[in-house]
Amino acid sequence: MTIMPGRSGSRRWRRRIMQSNYSHFQEDKLDRQYDVKLLKRLIPFGRKYQWYFFATVFLVILITLLDISIPYITKIAIDRYIVPNVGLSESSKKEGTDLRSGLYPVDLKDASAAAVVEKYSSLFTIQKNIAFIPYEKMTDIQPEDIYRLRKDDFKGVMSLALGLILIVIAVFILNFMQVMIMEYTGQMIMHDLRMTLFKHIQSLSMTYFTRNPVGRLVTRTTNDIQNMHEMFTSVITFVFKDLFLLVGIAIVLFSINSRLAMVTLSILPVLVYTAIKFAGVAREAFRELRIKIAEINSRVSETIEGIRVVQLFR
Repeated sequence: MTIMPGRSGSRRWRRRIMQSNYSHFQEDKLDRQYDVKLLKRLIPFGRKYQWYFFATVFLVILITLLDISIPYITKIAIDRYIVPNVGLSESSKKEGTDLRSGLYPVDLKDASAAAVVEKYSSLFTIQKNIAFIPYEKMTDIQPEDIYRLRKDDFKGVMSLALGLILIVIAVFILNFMQVMIMEYTGQMIMHDLRMTLFKHIQSLSMTYFTRNPVGRLVTRTTNDIQNMHEMFTSVITFVFKDLFLLVGIAIVLFSINSRLAMVTLSILPVLVYTAIKFAGVAREAFRELRIKIAEINSRVSETIEGIRVVQLFR
């Protein structure tokens, strides 16, 4: 006569089985390989698509140049057309005056501008062929007269605004092309990686499949390779783009004001050190995450398959 265990005994029995099988699902620690070594192992898979990488780098350079030009065009619009203090200083030096910035210069050779100056003569200070008016006093002038006074500035701002719109459209198109090329390249590399890994798994002995659950193998061939796809499509692209953008910004800063550029870039060593430290911590966390995901997938897959087998004998 067979004695069936009670409900509490059945629970203890299941718990012992799960604890005894824990080592079967437990993941080994991942190898501590450096990023350079991993990249060397991936180079053969990317060599077939090197021209796509070159095209992407070229597009990234163009996008970076256009991105840098946007704030520079904004600077030109402000300094040359909206608040042209630089032009005022140059004009003052040529005319031999000691007028300071904060005044708007008006060329009296322009007939329409000269008529406005004559209409509001009490607001202007005239020095030879140039009249100056403080910006705060421009509120006393009628809007149509302000337009006549600053029509060249309005035209300049409109032309720069049109240029900015064209640049934004060009950046959108180039970004779309770059994303499409890298997405195609990443998908093809991921396909080659999966086919190579699948062929390698098929060539292994049955002992390997006994030691490694199906869930672990599925994780290795799907989730982990998907992360490689993210590296090719996102990480590499952003690294190149940020590097070119940083170099371009540094060049523009040094061309405008070298002292201000040195002050701005003085924090760069701190940022590099922080990024290296964060990368090390993130790498360890990512490895631990991959281990836990593989363990979960292995346990869930084997448990569900085991339930199906048991149900077949009911």
